Amino acid sequence: MARPCTPSLAAALLCLVIISGERFLPQCAGCTRDDRRALLDIQSFLSEHLPSNYWDSSIRDCCQWRDVTCDSRTGRVTGLDLDAFPYPPASPLNTSLFLPLEELQSLSLKNVGINGCMPGAGFEIWSKLTKLKVLDLSGNMLNDSIITSLVALSTIRSLFLNYTALSSAVTIQQLSTMKLETLDLSDNAINGTISTGICNMEILQELHLNDNMLFGELPSCIGNLTSLRVLDLSNNLLRVKLPSPSFAKFTSLVKLSLSNNHLEGVLFLSSLSNNRQLTHLELASSGNDFQLQTENPATDMSAQLQVLVLRNCNLNGNSAVIPRFLLHQHSLDLIDMSNNNLGGYFPSWLIENNVNLSYLILRGNSFSGPLFPPPKVHINLQWLDASCNKLSKLTMEINVSLPNLQYLNLSDNSFQGVFPSSFNNMVSRVGVDLSSNNFLDDIGAAFKMIGIANLILSRNNFYGSLPQELPPHFSHLVLNDNKITGKIPESICFNIFLTVLDFSNNNLIGSLPTCIYALPLLVILNLKGNSLVGSIPSEICHLNRLIFLDVSRNNLSGPIPCLPNVQYLHLSENQFNGTFPLSLGTDIYTIDLQGNQFSGILPRLMFKAFPKLQIMLLERNMFEGMIPNDICHLKCLRLLDLSHNKLSGKLPSCLSNIGSDDESFNFQYSDRNITSIFLMFPVSSYQDLLAQYTKFISQPDQEEFMTKSRKDYYKGNMLNYMSGLDFSSNQLKGSIPESIGDMKWLRALNFSANYFDGSIPQSLSNLSDLESLDLSHNNLAGQIPSELAALRSLEVFSVAYNNLSGPTPGIKGQFITFDQSSYEGNPYLCGPPLLSCSEAPSVPELEENKEDDKVDDIILFGCSAMFYMVGFWTSMGVLYFKTSWRWSWFSVVDRFSDCVMAKLAIYTRKIRGAN
Repeated sequence: MARPCTPSLAAALLCLVIISGERFLPQCAGCTRDDRRALLDIQSFLSEHLPSNYWDSSIRDCCQWRDVTCDSRTGRVTGLDLDAFPYPPASPLNTSLFLPLEELQSLSLKNVGINGCMPGAGFEIWSKLTKLKVLDLSGNMLNDSIITSLVALSTIRSLFLNYTALSSAVTIQQLSTMKLETLDLSDNAINGTISTGICNMEILQELHLNDNMLFGELPSCIGNLTSLRVLDLSNNLLRVKLPSPSFAKFTSLVKLSLSNNHLEGVLFLSSLSNNRQLTHLELASSGNDFQLQTENPATDMSAQLQVLVLRNCNLNGNSAVIPRFLLHQHSLDLIDMSNNNLGGYFPSWLIENNVNLSYLILRGNSFSGPLFPPPKVHINLQWLDASCNKLSKLTMEINVSLPNLQYLNLSDNSFQGVFPSSFNNMVSRVGVDLSSNNFLDDIGAAFKMIGIANLILSRNNFYGSLPQELPPHFSHLVLNDNKITGKIPESICFNIFLTVLDFSNNNLIGSLPTCIYALPLLVILNLKGNSLVGSIPSEICHLNRLIFLDVSRNNLSGPIPCLPNVQYLHLSENQFNGTFPLSLGTDIYTIDLQGNQFSGILPRLMFKAFPKLQIMLLERNMFEGMIPNDICHLKCLRLLDLSHNKLSGKLPSCLSNIGSDDESFNFQYSDRNITSIFLMFPVSSYQDLLAQYTKFISQPDQEEFMTKSRKDYYKGNMLNYMSGLDFSSNQLKGSIPESIGDMKWLRALNFSANYFDGSIPQSLSNLSDLESLDLSHNNLAGQIPSELAALRSLEVFSVAYNNLSGPTPGIKGQFITFDQSSYEGNPYLCGPPLLSCSEAPSVPELEENKEDDKVDDIILFGCSAMFYMVGFWTSMGVLYFKTSWRWSWFSVVDRFSDCVMAKLAIYTRKIRGAN
């Protein structure tokens, strides 16, 4: 018989439970002491990465802390979701701090700023966390070296490595050995082809490879991934041939995105009719080799789609027919059928059919006539883009029919006349873009809209003055290329959230408001092409976020104030004076000072102070002196115009170092201040919509440069392909250095109207991309190198008015296109298109020796005359002061003359006697 429990034994057991129950007994609530301590250690380690007091230690139960998930039965931490965005400092991670969290199943360290692991504590340590299945390291500065340690985590089923600076396609091959259900490698720089190893991931359900630089074709074995529910390959350089047998095997697909790749072939949408679970279909080709057929045969889509992107798909052979299967789709949240030549009246029935529709994008089609409203009020539509069509009339009250519309883009249509009254009292938190239409009205009518944060009315015919009391809620105000007059109202300074201000190419007068310093978020200020006077107020120095400033083509004057953070500076065609402005930031990319009154020498300091400078245009100023050798430090420079100044001396021998850094040459707005513009808008679930926000940024960097004998404007991506040097119309001398042939990036080269001598460098034939070469009006001699005929891209060529001789390159290559004007002023040149070399005058021999003889004759004559004059007057002086010498001299002369006269008389008589 068992002995009953005595009171002393029961008491002992109770004490044991009280003392150690937290360790040994399951709990109904509250985390364990070990997990709590581990979390506090993690917070202490990441204190520079996480917001202050991320976890409140005064709350004892860590299961109540933010981003912490616990098991309700055991109280152990099972999930940890940290996110320290934006831009925490980067440092290595101590992975061993997480080992006490033995029950951890999901770990997210998204955007916490780690750039690797501490020595001896790599990611492979987490293999001890045997229940860890979900790992999110996205948004950190990792690289391909961490992949080996991650492969050791055999329990991981979902791995997120997007935004982690991966670059090697081998990464995909290495990760293919893991038993993953979800793999996200999106938004990296992975360059290469997709490895066939990915076909071994047979349990893979989600594959995100979008937004990389993958190229080539898809592996044919990708059809082995029959469990795939999500396949996102968008925004790469892949060649995808459709229809593909592989896609026919993906019967469980929920999302298929091939947008912005090079799609090829003809795809019948009916082939996807059996994908009953499909909710996201995104097809958008970056080329013109793809056609999507929806009508023959007619598509009977059994699935109810939520997202449909059919952009640039040559829908039904550009027949202008809207796909009829859309009549039976009623769950769409987003529709994008841009650039398909769809025609007829605006399909308002798409809005009516889909009560949940939030985004409708039909830009770049041929819809005409009025913009019809939906028959009923639609409360969910937030984004309507019907730009680049032929719409001509607005028949609906926007604020009534679409009360929650946040973004409306009707730019590049045929609207005309007065500003539509239907826009009156329109309320929008994002923006309205009505640019590139033919509205003709007082600009004040456009400001009757309420709460518009971003207003774009550029390239219309608005006139009149801006209201003196501008609304204070603008973020972007873009009114360029109209006929607006008057002054810039001081009330503009009350828009403290203003980031983009563009009043360019109007008729504004007056001066820049000095209160401009009150716009702390201003990033872009464009006032070019007006009639503004005065100087740039010194208060502009306080605009720490200003990176783009363009006040060119005004009547501004005075010196340039400090502009510490400006990256794109345009001051051309004004009356600014003083020396070269050095009070600029080191991150500047563009300096345009053309057509002003700057003077003095080019300071040596400027070339070291601006290491990122890509464009420097100083044409038509009064700079003088020599070009310093320090100019060779500008290794990112690709457009340099020093023409029409007073520069003298020889070219630096190191000139070929300019522009030698190819990797840094890219004309893109890359500053975080530009990115911050986009962060002010609501984040869209549709990634491609972010590209639409670039419309809110005014014209990209635009440069004027003389090439091919004319001035052209280059902007946007075209600047990536334009490069040149222009030193014309100065007083430079010496020879053109042979090293100029090493500047293989050159497309335009102009050394005309100087005093260069010597021969034309043969090395110029190495400039294979050269399109314009002007060496006219110099003192160059010798022959034109025949090797220049190898310049296949040359469109403009001139060596006129030099001292060249010998044959022209004739009819070789591009030179067959050049006429006599390219060679005139060189009398000893011959060959096509000039006289044949047998008919042309030959170069006179010993021309240089004859010139030397003339000089010698002049010297001899001068010396003889000098000696004669000195000897004659010296003799006369001696005879005048020395009487005895004078009598002796005259007696000698008398005797000599008597003798001569006697002989002459005798000779005369003999001649007469003979006759």
